[in-house]
Amino acid sequence: MFNRNALLLVAGAAIFTLDASVASAQARSTKRIPITKEAPGEVAAPRVDTVTVYKTDTLRTMGRVDTVTVTQTNTVTRVDTVTQNVPLVAKHIGGLYVGLGAGPNLPFGAIRTVNEPGAMGQVNLGWQSLNFPIGVRLDGSYTQFSDNADYDFLGPKADMMVGNGDLRLNLPLFNHFLGSSVLMTPYVLGGGSYLRYRELRMKLDSGTGGVGPQHAVIAGTVSGTSFTNSDWHDSWGWNLGGGLAFHAGKKEIFVESRAIHFTRDENRYGTSWSVPITFGVNFF
Repeated sequence: MFNRNALLLVAGAAIFTLDASVASAQARSTKRIPITKEAPGEVAAPRVDTVTVYKTDTLRTMGRVDTVTVTQTNTVTRVDTVTQNVPLVAKHIGGLYVGLGAGPNLPFGAIRTVNEPGAMGQVNLGWQSLNFPIGVRLDGSYTQFSDNADYDFLGPKADMMVGNGDLRLNLPLFNHFLGSSVLMTPYVLGGGSYLRYRELRMKLDSGTGGVGPQHAVIAGTVSGTSFTNSDWHDSWGWNLGGGLAFHAGKKEIFVESRAIHFTRDENRYGTSWSVPITFGVNFF
């Protein structure tokens, strides 16, 4: 606003001066007319105008290399897997079972020497609780005895089939000797037996008659007749023995031996024993 007024004053003064010059030239006056803006006794003071100029400079600097130290922290999470081996104990099963077994069968008494040990196979059917010591078992076996060369001429090898009905008594001894995963069970068993046989050599108790050094004849022959007989014959008897079982889960491995006693015309032949040694397994 102030600048505008100043310009107006300057323009007015210029016009005024031009008019005065023109008038002076026309009047050809030599008198100088004082022109002043101030009143008498007033001094004109200089005026200062302040002009503020805003200048924006863009300063470009050379590239500067600053060394920056960066500290980086890496957090590593480690997951350690700890494997703890927990022993698994098999659940032992008792109750009804079936089984298979095999082994040698040894002849004793009146059938010893005149017959040689033979191979035997056996099947089992029984019931045995884990919490009650007494169980029952039915088993059947078949044996073919080997020949004694002195009596081979009497006929084929002797065959014997035996059926046993037994009670089995588990003994509370060393049951956990092998740990909790295997139950070791000693047992005894015994009961009645039924035998069928043919071509079985038997020694005459009298020590006379028969054939060979043991005075042998085929069981079932009639005194004073032929020494041979190929028919099947039978006898009743009893058995007693024991074994050791290893029970794990649903299976039971066992080894046992027992004596099976029977007679055939005791006054003529004497007492006979069949002693099988059986290795087998029962499945519950």
